[in-house]
Amino acid sequence: MTKINEVLTAVILYCIFSYILQLPNLYTGILISAMATQINLILPKDYRHTLILVIPMMAFSIEYPNITIPLTIGYLSSIFISLLSKEGCKLVYPFKKTTFTGPKNYLENDSKKDYAATTFLLVLMMITLAFSTNGMEIINDITENTDFTEYISHGNTTDVNKTSNHPHYITIDAENCRNMNITTKTENDTTTTIIKDYVV
Repeated sequence: MTKINEVLTAVILYCIFSYILQLPNLYTGILISAMATQINLILPKDYRHTLILVIPMMAFSIEYPNITIPLTIGYLSSIFISLLSKEGCKLVYPFKKTTFTGPKNYLENDSKKDYAATTFLLVLMMITLAFSTNGMEIINDITENTDFTEYISHGNTTDVNKTSNHPHYITIDAENCRNMNITTKTENDTTTTIIKDYVV
């Protein structure tokens, strides 16, 4: 599950940075960052997780930020996940051959902890995607409706109003030529029309 976790982490981090920095082309950036997590597959073994490669990536970000920022985020995501694994990373290779590893209770591939981490990252990815695409709308709605139940009911009411927004036709026989009061009210998605004689 390591490769899946790398992709999920890349998507999460790119969504966060995209929202903060207001980067354009969200889905293109997500695709690039996800593909960048696989860069290490084409690199020599000792260079797969070295931070040295980040330097040229950051240099190119000045001219081509839309490509190099998601590329860097994807590559760093693969390093982060590898640090939590048993193999670890040679972060400063070729200057040092030291292998850096994360906590002692590392994530062993296809273990229960690995599957739990994947589930957590999947949920977190969906949340960050939602906020990246509709962040301000969600925040504004929650601000207006501080109670979460009110926020949910507010959304439901909006949907009801959208579905019930259709024309109502009233036919009146004009032969009698009487003055009439016509009142229309909508309550609980039911429209009631009241017609009374006009009283001076």
